[in-house]
Amino acid sequence: MNLPNPDIKFANSKGIDLPILTIYMAGKICGEHIDKCLNWQHTIVNIYRNYNGKGAYPVAFLSALNSKESDSVDKLGLTSALDPSLIFLKDLLSIQKADALIANMNDYLEEGIEDLLKVKPSDFNCAFEAAQFYQDNFYKLQKRIINHRSNWGTLLEIGFAMYMQKPIILIAANKRQEEMLKKHPFLKRNTIVGSVEELLEKKIINILYKAISGAIYE
Repeated sequence: MNLPNPDIKFANSKGIDLPILTIYMAGKICGEHIDKCLNWQHTIVNIYRNYNGKGAYPVAFLSALNSKESDSVDKLGLTSALDPSLIFLKDLLSIQKADALIANMNDYLEEGIEDLLKVKPSDFNCAFEAAQFYQDNFYKLQKRIINHRSNWGTLLEIGFAMYMQKPIILIAANKRQEEMLKKHPFLKRNTIVGSVEELLEKKIINILYKAISGAIYE
């Protein structure tokens, strides 16, 4: 994936060279859900690669995609071909370099157990039927909980960015998480959206660009 070179400070344009806004994209990376971990980033980058058919919007994205870390990450996302110290340092330096941070808060705990979470007592005709359902799905749920890894890296990156006073956008995994993020005394201080689609529809990146780097008049 050919992302804009973050070392370039200006984008070529007609008449005026436009300053480039640099955004760091944080989110869980684990081999078990690697496509979903990366697809949200691809979606954002592809929109700004050719914004409204007018060519690349002057935004450079920094993420684990750039270092190919995702190619060798293990199932839980704890090890990869890169040295752990290098991962920490490159991500910290990326946050320092970035003008803003976008963090996907999805930790993928609910992947594979969505149907269980939607079940209500009224869905069953009797207690025996309910007991049978939960018995059949107990080990499935147990496995997900035991093997779950929290989104530690993303939370630390958000903390680094908050300390550095960077603008932060949080993408909630679902409505329940969105409501909790908006109530949390630390995290509610950031911009919170319910999805990548909402982020794009509200043109939050465009607003940041015009406020921090320059202005494109559409």
